[in-house]
Amino acid sequence: MTKLNSIQALRGIAAFAVFLCHVMAIEEAHSERGAKLTDLFINGAHGVDLFFVISGFIMVWVAGDLRRGAAEAGDFLFSRATRIYPLWWLFAAAMVVFFATMKGTLWDAPRIEAAGLDGALHLVHSFVLWPQPEHPVLGVGWTLVHEMYFYIAFAVLILLLPARMRLYGILAWAGIVTIGALAGLSANFSNNLIELIFYPMTLQFVLGALVGYAIKAGWRKHALIAAVVGGTATLIPFLNLDLIPTQTLMTSLGNEGFTGMNPVWRRTIFYGIPVALLIYGLVALELERGLRTPKFMVHLGDWSYSLYLCHTLTISAIGRVTYTLFEPSLVVTTAYVILVTIGTILVSALTYYYFERPSIRLFRRWRGKPSAGANEKTPAPV
Repeated sequence: MTKLNSIQALRGIAAFAVFLCHVMAIEEAHSERGAKLTDLFINGAHGVDLFFVISGFIMVWVAGDLRRGAAEAGDFLFSRATRIYPLWWLFAAAMVVFFATMKGTLWDAPRIEAAGLDGALHLVHSFVLWPQPEHPVLGVGWTLVHEMYFYIAFAVLILLLPARMRLYGILAWAGIVTIGALAGLSANFSNNLIELIFYPMTLQFVLGALVGYAIKAGWRKHALIAAVVGGTATLIPFLNLDLIPTQTLMTSLGNEGFTGMNPVWRRTIFYGIPVALLIYGLVALELERGLRTPKFMVHLGDWSYSLYLCHTLTISAIGRVTYTLFEPSLVVTTAYVILVTIGTILVSALTYYYFERPSIRLFRRWRGKPSAGANEKTPAPV
């Protein structure tokens, strides 16, 4: 399947947005309020919403036409698991080493003990990406728990349904998730398997899948309008709400319910739908009008999974060194943000070229698949 550079760029933007979110957290912990730069940054946590919609689109784009059967379902699931787990294990293990070195335990003992969890079991659940009441040992891994759920569910659809019926299976899945979530079977954080299955943000994956089916069916109408409207509506929630009168505007328009809505449903609707429009518009423009994407954005998309997993450790390490050696100031904070941005991108690129890409090629050989060409790449989970 042809590589879509617009999707790669969106992956890079999503990973970089999450990176900025965590830069803000580290800076908040180390610097004084007057020295903060990250009040200017976007609300980058919503890069996750972008990831989820992209995942749904990519699954349909690359695997929507697979024949029904156990062999195809197993091959699909193996390809996704070997895409997620090796890099996840690398950085989860690095986090374990960090805790062992800095805190004398293999996990974040205060957090795990406060939650009443067994530390060893917490590690097992973390490494296999099983839902639990706390974030995995490397916190960003909570999204990978959902990604694996998406992939298993999609593999079940491949197993049971022919390609022409799979769209209806996805719609049925969406209906089941919606009914279960409205019935109270979900929570703001997926503490267990039931809450994971009925988590509302699963509908973002479904939205992406619907866009994938629309594109594969030849829909291209109103692509520019969709890209502009979707891009604008996606950007607004990303803005720092402390700096713009968004909440005041919502209230003045009579939308008090927006701020009172369940936060997971709010993310699902107000972030998922605009992102789906944006993806539809950009992909349609790329396929029909040859929309060009800057090469660096494509590379950032290639590195997005490495960036997503490495950035927490990278920004923490650079933050500790910076604010140990220097007192917080505007100059120091500016230097920190520049250094941590360059450092994280460099680490993610090196990780991609020297670990992630070789592991992809290794597992493709094990599956008996030819190496991906220049225009075809195994899609990253994020």
